[in-house]
Amino acid sequence: MFRPRAFTVRLLVVLLGLGGLASAESATVNIPLADGRPILEIVQPQLWPAELRGKPPTALVSLWPEWVAREDAAIRTRVQAGDEDSIINFLLFGTSFTKQPRATETQLAGILVRQRESGATTFLPSPLLKGRIEDFIAGLASPAGNERLHFAREVIARLGMDLSTEAGRMRLRRYLEDRAALVGSAVHASTLSDPNASLVDQITIFRDRGLSSDSAIPIEFGIEQALVAIAADGTIAPASVRRVAIIGPGLDFTDKQEGYDFYPPQTIQPFAVIDSLRRVGLAASAGVQVTTFDLSPRVLGHIATARTRAKQGRPYSLVLPRELDRSWSPELTVYWQRFGDRIGQPSSVPAPPPAAGRVSVRGVLVQPSVVLAIEPRDLNIVLQRIEPLAPGEQFDVIVATNILLYYDVFEQSLALTNIAKMLRPGGLFLTNDRLLELPAAPVRSTGEREVTYMKLPDSSVKGDHLTWYQRP
Repeated sequence: MFRPRAFTVRLLVVLLGLGGLASAESATVNIPLADGRPILEIVQPQLWPAELRGKPPTALVSLWPEWVAREDAAIRTRVQAGDEDSIINFLLFGTSFTKQPRATETQLAGILVRQRESGATTFLPSPLLKGRIEDFIAGLASPAGNERLHFAREVIARLGMDLSTEAGRMRLRRYLEDRAALVGSAVHASTLSDPNASLVDQITIFRDRGLSSDSAIPIEFGIEQALVAIAADGTIAPASVRRVAIIGPGLDFTDKQEGYDFYPPQTIQPFAVIDSLRRVGLAASAGVQVTTFDLSPRVLGHIATARTRAKQGRPYSLVLPRELDRSWSPELTVYWQRFGDRIGQPSSVPAPPPAAGRVSVRGVLVQPSVVLAIEPRDLNIVLQRIEPLAPGEQFDVIVATNILLYYDVFEQSLALTNIAKMLRPGGLFLTNDRLLELPAAPVRSTGEREVTYMKLPDSSVKGDHLTWYQRP
C-alpha cells in the first residue's frame, strides 16, 4: 500500500523540480551503519530497534540496510495516520461544514463525555460531537469547493468506507467517534504533566502517533525570540545566514490550537523564518534560501504549487487569525500584528463565520521572490540526508519544531546525526523538542530560550522551551 505512494512522491519531485537548493551532484542518501553504530554502543539495548537487538556486530552489516528500508516505509506510512488526525481536528474545530460551535482545547472534555466502568475509562460522544459528525458526513456528501472536505473524502475512501451506502455511513460514524476519542484524549494528556513518566516517555510522547502536518503561529513567535537571543549573544554573525532548512514546515489544515478553515490551507513556517531572520538582522544581504524537508505529498505539492504561481508573478496569500478569547502575551500579540512586514504587504481577508467565535484576522501577501526562495524536498530526516554538500552549500540554520517528539530516542539520535552532517561548522540546529544529548551526538547545546505564549484559565502559562545546538 505504501510503496506506490512513495514512488508517486519521488515522481512528483522529478516532474516539478523539487530538487532543493543543493548542487546537481548532491543526492538523498540513507544513513550508513557507520553513523548508527556509535549510537547503538551508547543507548541501552531496550532502546534499540527490535530487529537489531541481540545481533552480533558482524550481522549488523547486512541487517542495517534492510532495517533502514523497512523503517523508512513505516515512518512514511505514519503520514497517512497523521492525515487521519488532521481530519479529526477538522471535525472538532472546523466551521465551514457546520453551524455547531467549534471546540477549544478547554472544551475537549465536553466533546468527549468520559464514563468509568469496572475501573476502565471509555469515551461516549457528547451531543455536540454527534451533531458535528452528522454535519460532517453531510458535507462530505456534497463538498462543493471546500478543499478540506475533498481531502477528507480522499482519506475516508482510502480507509475503505463507502459514503453512498447506509452501512458505509454507519461505519464512518463509529470511526469518527472512536478516532475523536483517541485524538481528544491524546491532546488532553499532552497538556498534563505526569510526575511518574520517565524522561524518555516525556521527550518521545507522540512516538506511536501519526505524523501530523498541522501548524500554528505561536511557535513562529518562539522561533523569532530564539533568533533574537542568538543574534544578541553573537552565536551567528549579523547578515550571515544564507541557507536554512526547515524539517516539517507544516500545512495549516485545522489544528487544535489556532486552526480555522474559513481560508485555504497554508504553510506558515518557511515564510515566518525568512521574515524573522530579516527583522532580527541575521539574513544575508543577498537573501535567504530555504529548503523544506517533508514526507507528506500534500505538503510537498502545496509548496510546489505556490512556486509555480510565484513564477507567474502571483504572491502567496497568508491569513493570520487570532482567537480573542485566548489570553495571548503582549509580545505574541505584537508579533502577530507585524508578522510579514519584511516579506510582503497587508491584504484583505475573508470574514470569519459566526461559528468561528471571537476572532480577529490579518492578511499578508508574500512577495513572489520570497516564495521562490523556498524549495521543497522529499526527505526522511531520521534516515536520510543530502550528500555531498560542498562548504558553500551546507546549511547555516536548520529548524525542526514539534517534530522529533514523534520519534523514539534511537530515531532522534539518528536524526541529529543527519542534521549535523548538513550543517556548516558553527551552524545551528533550533528546536522546541526536548532531546537526550548523548555523548555520541555530533552537536552540542549552546543556548536556550523560554517563551510564553498565553495565560490559561487556571492561571498557568503556555509556551515553549527552545534550544539551539551547534555543530563544532
